[in-house]
Amino acid sequence: MNFIEYDPVVEAVELLRVCRHSVEPDGDFEQWRIDGGEWVSLEHLLGLALRLGLTDGPSRLQ
Repeated sequence: MNFIEYDPVVEAVELLRVCRHSVEPDGDFEQWRIDGGEWVSLEHLLGLALRLGLTDGPSRLQ
């Protein structure tokens, strides 16, 4: 039986892209550029997806 692990980063990036945002990682996937702006942290990327209502946040896993 295969179980696909939930990855909040992949979900946030995919959902931001579906909403027509460009999202690109740096070489280490620690910093992210959204819509060609400044590099932001992984936490900022996840926070943006939460604020836009694209992800459910940690309570989803409980």
